[in-house]
Amino acid sequence: MAEESAFNPAVLEGYYSNDFEIDFSWMKKPTQHQFRWRGLNNRWQSSPRRVRNTTTLNKAFGKTIPTDVYVSTSSWLNPVELPRLNDTESSAPILLDHWVVFDIDVPPFSQKTMEVARMHAVRLHQWMKQKSDYEFSHVTFSGSKGFHLFYHDLQREKFQIADPRLREVSVQTSRKELLEQVVQAGHPVDTKITADTRRIIRLPGTVHGKTGWFCTIITLEQLQQPFHKWMNTLKRHDTAIKMPKKSKVKKSLFTRKRKPSHVEPEKQASIEVSTHVPGTKNRSALLEWLPKSWGKPREAVEKALEFCTLHSLGATAFWTDGERTLMLTPRAIPREQLIKIAKKSGFLNLKNEIEKNEHAWIRISGEFGEYSGWQGDLIPINVLAQETNSDCNWPWSQSHLQLAENMGLAIQKDDSESSGKEQPSIRIVQRK
Repeated sequence: MAEESAFNPAVLEGYYSNDFEIDFSWMKKPTQHQFRWRGLNNRWQSSPRRVRNTTTLNKAFGKTIPTDVYVSTSSWLNPVELPRLNDTESSAPILLDHWVVFDIDVPPFSQKTMEVARMHAVRLHQWMKQKSDYEFSHVTFSGSKGFHLFYHDLQREKFQIADPRLREVSVQTSRKELLEQVVQAGHPVDTKITADTRRIIRLPGTVHGKTGWFCTIITLEQLQQPFHKWMNTLKRHDTAIKMPKKSKVKKSLFTRKRKPSHVEPEKQASIEVSTHVPGTKNRSALLEWLPKSWGKPREAVEKALEFCTLHSLGATAFWTDGERTLMLTPRAIPREQLIKIAKKSGFLNLKNEIEKNEHAWIRISGEFGEYSGWQGDLIPINVLAQETNSDCNWPWSQSHLQLAENMGLAIQKDDSESSGKEQPSIRIVQRK
């Protein structure tokens, strides 16, 4: 067996051949999942065909040399050429199911840290037993520094929502709520995996391109036993790196401990747009985040639609960051009337801002941290309540129609007149 860090993924050329068998039996319908892999050239590729077994997966590989092979945690009506989440021009894909997957990694690569990861996995599995809405499927050794725990979601209502975008948002929201509970309970899981319906996870039965160890399904009986007792049963490539008992971290002679200084709060930047309709004196569009008290995105949208009907607002666009929902009614509404509507509906921040400044600045993007990067990207939901356009007496706001289109939700306006200029008033703000 090679020395640590000596695995060369080039040895995988021709490794996944027709006589190499991968067990797909743990998947209900492999053909409904997307398969992706990283090649020897470090480029990612997606399967151009449906995959049902090892033979069709090998055909999908074609002439590429895969070093790491993954499968989507979601199943789709059509997993081939799956559009990206921010692609609003293509038809929304039909989400059929989504595994609940927890990823536990404890670096560096060693038997000692694997034992720590194993104990974390055992505790999480015990904790999940109290969640009757989720059924345990299996657990895998990732091939490197940890484990993946898979569960089936027994709550099927959200997968029956007719609107595909609302369906996916509902699933994401449900996963975020579960993930928040898991994290609050002290389980060290990767927070980027569980709630992401477009996430991929390493395919059991394939080689980890950095270690040469196989991603392997293990039994709960194995998971309950110390790692060193069954680690030799794990499959690995002939040239896989050796897993050391302990991994020493070298310290630089020039590294000195420093007393912590005052740490400034991270600055957050975001994009905001004005409710004011440019080119008019006293008109604004209704643009606001729905109150948290309205509930999850799906519930909030339903309440918003009642509100739209009550006030004859016409077509309204909705987005979500997974937790809250942003609505935009692109109508040029007289300021005093919008204040009354905002007051009756509980949009007190919007009411106060318009009374004070004659318009309001509303965030229309995720927040960009100077250290953490983008957080809370907005996901388009849909344009709804279009059937009430004929009841609306206010002209369209040209600038806010353009804004909706720029944000991925083009609104088909009727023959009603339009007001104002086309370009919305936008600014970038930075706050602590």
